[in-house]
Amino acid sequence: MMPKLARSVDRTWLPLHSYNVRVCHWINVIAAGYLLLSGIHIFLDFPELYWGNTGYQGYPAIFKLSDWGLSWDEAGALGNRMWGRNYHFTFAWVFLINGLIYVGWSLRTGHVRARLWPGREELAPANLGENFRDHLRWREPKRAQATSYGVLQKISYLLLIFVFVPVMLLTGLAQSPAFTAAWPWLLDLFGGRQSARTLHSIGTVIFVVFVVVHILEVLLAGAVNRVRSMITGRFLVTGEEK
Repeated sequence: MMPKLARSVDRTWLPLHSYNVRVCHWINVIAAGYLLLSGIHIFLDFPELYWGNTGYQGYPAIFKLSDWGLSWDEAGALGNRMWGRNYHFTFAWVFLINGLIYVGWSLRTGHVRARLWPGREELAPANLGENFRDHLRWREPKRAQATSYGVLQKISYLLLIFVFVPVMLLTGLAQSPAFTAAWPWLLDLFGGRQSARTLHSIGTVIFVVFVVVHILEVLLAGAVNRVRSMITGRFLVTGEEK
């Protein structure tokens, strides 16, 4: 009998993430984690949402945590408004400064156009539909796409950077009496302080959904390889040959 040929595995390390992308990514992970945790503490201390300029306990609310089984007093006991506000404000500055550095570097080096800006063919309805169906079926990315972003990823990252983050920043500032005293147009922009708080809370939920989907896609694409590439900057591509 002829001996079976041993299979060899090609291992290729490809450069994927630059030093700036990696540093900014992990700073954002830490900052976003503290923003979420501190934001929850702030919300628990005032667990209702309103629309317009006015909102207080007993005023008609569009959302009440008590409707979900947690009373105002029980929520307040879980939250810590002072701790939450201090950390929320601190890490909001960390997130903002880090984001400005990332965006400035990305625009200066062409990173946005090279890695994030979708081409005309990518935006074709047929390609968008195929990409969307692949995501719904949680299909593993093809090897050709292993070191590049899909069109839906590009669109979501661009919306996150240039739309979502600015809106969250402005709705956060609109809740601060100090900033609205200097910039009263913030209240007009969102229809009142309570409206800004409600939009900020809705944005937080959207961000949590984004993070969950992002983590699931990382797991699907190979968590070890993806996380390692965000630490070392190199992505391992393997291929088997007989």
